Amino acid sequence: MLEKKLLFMLIMIFSLPISFLVSLIYGQIYIPLQEIFSPHGFYYTVLFKIRIPTVLAAALIGASLSIAGAIMQLLLRNPLMDPYVSGTASGGAFGAVMAYFLLAFNFPFNWIIYFSPLVAFIFSFIATIITLAIGKRTGVYGIIVGGVVVSYLFSSLLTVLLEAIEYKYPQVPPPLFWLLGEIQIVGYDYDEVLGFLVLTLVILAVIESRKLDLVHISDELSYAKKINPGKYRTAWIIFLSIIVGIIVSQVGIIGFIGIIVPHIVRRTVGGNSSTLIPFSALLGSSIMMLSNIIASGALGFVIPITAITSVLASPIIIYVLVKGRVSEGY
Repeated sequence: MLEKKLLFMLIMIFSLPISFLVSLIYGQIYIPLQEIFSPHGFYYTVLFKIRIPTVLAAALIGASLSIAGAIMQLLLRNPLMDPYVSGTASGGAFGAVMAYFLLAFNFPFNWIIYFSPLVAFIFSFIATIITLAIGKRTGVYGIIVGGVVVSYLFSSLLTVLLEAIEYKYPQVPPPLFWLLGEIQIVGYDYDEVLGFLVLTLVILAVIESRKLDLVHISDELSYAKKINPGKYRTAWIIFLSIIVGIIVSQVGIIGFIGIIVPHIVRRTVGGNSSTLIPFSALLGSSIMMLSNIIASGALGFVIPITAITSVLASPIIIYVLVKGRVSEGY
């Protein structure tokens, strides 16, 4: 059993550099292996201006969503929780699309593109605060139900906005593709922000791993160890929602990574948060980079990333539901 666990650990560790190298080679434009290590001319521009920042963003986003999903599942004691449980995604999507209505005030379209992420982040945070307010007195159950309600609320408002935009501004490209996740146009500045957030998230999660495990086991045990589980959950959800809000504001909603990765790690490596967190980061990065290869043109056409991750996630979610019980630790 120990040998099998070590084998899975090694696979996850080595999958990261392999996925990174493969992601540099394949995409809308194929870059030969020799040009990766000694780029010239056109390949140099594509590699350093487009491919590397995009691949780094995919890796960091995968790590962020996977860690956030693992922590949410621990704190809320539910195997089907993901980073968007607080309504962050639907709120962010609503804010991003709402920014398009600045066209009515004759704002240049280029300004709106840059302003949209800020509005998306603000509304993602508003959605989180509403969810926490709903669940303040009802604990875990209230947070989960509140998140579902808030998600449906903003999703409904989003539908109204999309129809209004299509009617009033038919010349504006519909943002539906972006809403399902698109890591195409990113820069090194965004990578630096994500890198700082991921590093902070990993360090904080590892330091707090014992407290996370205690809150996961029971509220009574947490109180016995002088931890207020309600306040502890609230602090984590706000922190995670800030990170997820930044991701959604830039690349849209990338679904299911936060659900499937913690399950895979829990089944192969273990459910203790001290191992669950770092290995979720490794595996999430690899899966996201490989998914982005397919999404960005490996099949001959570009598709949203969520279309790829949902195919990967469906069997795992069905397994959890059909089995009728969840993995160890739940």
